[in-house]
Amino acid sequence: MNWNSAMRIGLWNLTAAAVLIISGCSGAPVDKTLQAEELLGTAGFQLKLADKPATLERISRIPQKQVVRGMVRDREVYVWADAEGCRCYYAGTRQNYEQMIRIRQENQAQYRINLYDAQGHDPLWSNTADWEDDLLGRH
Repeated sequence: MNWNSAMRIGLWNLTAAAVLIISGCSGAPVDKTLQAEELLGTAGFQLKLADKPATLERISRIPQKQVVRGMVRDREVYVWADAEGCRCYYAGTRQNYEQMIRIRQENQAQYRINLYDAQGHDPLWSNTADWEDDLLGRH
């Protein structure tokens, strides 16, 4: 491979990377509500349907799509509500909430590991011997 070919490939890769960065590397749209519901269920929160008008009105008054802490009959409860979407809520205990935090932290750590691993296997950087000599003027 000559120097011009190597530069063209390098510029093309750089352009492609810039386009991905500008677009935010957005693949398929992420459904944050679905992700939250999966996380809550995995952590042990119980799904409850707001099948009565009074229940729907009650969950409409709490902050939506975020875990909030409250007291019910002298018991600490954690609730995540979606009055507009699924017309449901998830209810859990402190243990469920702490489990949710652990799962989220583990998911973030795994994401970082996967990102680092992907960078380590980037074909542009994995075999520099193919183009290094041309760039450094060694033939």
